[in-house]
Amino acid sequence: MTMWAGFVDLIYTVLFSVSTALGGSMGWSIAVVSLVIRLALLPLTLRMAYHHLDLQARLRRLEPEVQRTRRKYRKDERKVLEETGRLYQQHGVRAVEPRSLLGGIVQAPVFLGLFGAIRRGLVAGGRFLWVKDIAAPDALLAVMCAGLTAWSAALAPTVSGSPRLPVVLVPAVLTLVFLWRMAAGLSIYTLAQGLVGLIQAALVHRRARITGTLISGTLHGT
Repeated sequence: MTMWAGFVDLIYTVLFSVSTALGGSMGWSIAVVSLVIRLALLPLTLRMAYHHLDLQARLRRLEPEVQRTRRKYRKDERKVLEETGRLYQQHGVRAVEPRSLLGGIVQAPVFLGLFGAIRRGLVAGGRFLWVKDIAAPDALLAVMCAGLTAWSAALAPTVSGSPRLPVVLVPAVLTLVFLWRMAAGLSIYTLAQGLVGLIQAALVHRRARITGTLISGTLHGT
């Protein structure tokens, strides 16, 4: 047995144990375990989101200087890149942030392992609220997930000064298309993740308003 298979087995064992404690409901187990894991990672993902917010603010403040550099060396693209890189370095702006890279490395195996364990747990099916079989698709759950995705995207400060409709609708439509024919258990997982994601989006939006951070235009009271 590989290390990865053992990791997925461990998460599946947790899912099965929680299911047993909840009267044999794999649907509720998926909801609870997904929610707990996402909440446990919230401090990390929130810190990354705050850092990205601050990074975008620094880039926006440097934009006038970047534009001046481009005008000054408009006939020498290499010089433009060198001077822009030097400017970013002076202000602590990096192309790749170690903390963001580390955060992604930490999150990826957790969510992939959980996803794999959930797919294994769907074999037996079962009910969840109005859903008769979590192994079959459920349109209402898919629509709810798409709605949460749209809400989170609408709260993102990065869309405040740009056309909001595409930024809000595109991820929502992609979520709906992905989940429309997928097992309802995966929609339950996505819904639990989305609820915590919405909390994070609201906190980031609040921080942006309080600090007056500008990312792509003036932040309005949305």
